[in-house]
Amino acid sequence: MAPEVHVYSLSRLVHAPATEWVKMLDSLEEGKDYANRYYLPLREAVVSFCSQKGQGRDAIVSTMVRRAQALGGSRRQGIAMDNEAAFDIFEGCFYPRISKFHRDLLRDRQPGVRFEGVILVGTPHLLVTDEDERKRYVFLHAAKWKEDDLKAYLELLSVILEQRFQACADSIWCMNLRSGRDVRWRSGSRTRRKCAKAAHLYARLVQAMGGT
Repeated sequence: MAPEVHVYSLSRLVHAPATEWVKMLDSLEEGKDYANRYYLPLREAVVSFCSQKGQGRDAIVSTMVRRAQALGGSRRQGIAMDNEAAFDIFEGCFYPRISKFHRDLLRDRQPGVRFEGVILVGTPHLLVTDEDERKRYVFLHAAKWKEDDLKAYLELLSVILEQRFQACADSIWCMNLRSGRDVRWRSGSRTRRKCAKAAHLYARLVQAMGGT
């Protein structure tokens, strides 16, 4: 059976030396859940805000801050501030460019897709129609990532869109919630080859280690 891997984890391996993979896999597995939860209150707030057509902002933001603080630890206030700052950028820079909200994809539980010997899992955050009346799959990019890691992530997300949603790569709307600007993205053969190689090596490594 092909091993399952999340798009986030595989994207971090695409540009990493294979000799460092085992060490990186351990740290990725430990940090993946935390990385996902850090901006989860933001993502949920954005979906609520869009589904309610921009109504109820104060209640939505209050809930977001409370959920962010509930993550606990010494950084609870910093996490809440980061989520709120990212939401403010979404509201000011991106929400006015959304003409229609279609679907929340945060709870999407469709099976993964096959890609070079692995089952690739992951999803965009929501589906909307933009100001040009195009359906767009939104990725809320709030964390600070290396450029190569982001490119690999978006390429792998393109694979998922092609197979699960029958959508092309340019339907991804990557919103940079730090700068307030679109991340211009176009799928490329070079990045796709690197992602394919990483997926193939990951499958071989899991098999060699006795995984399934």
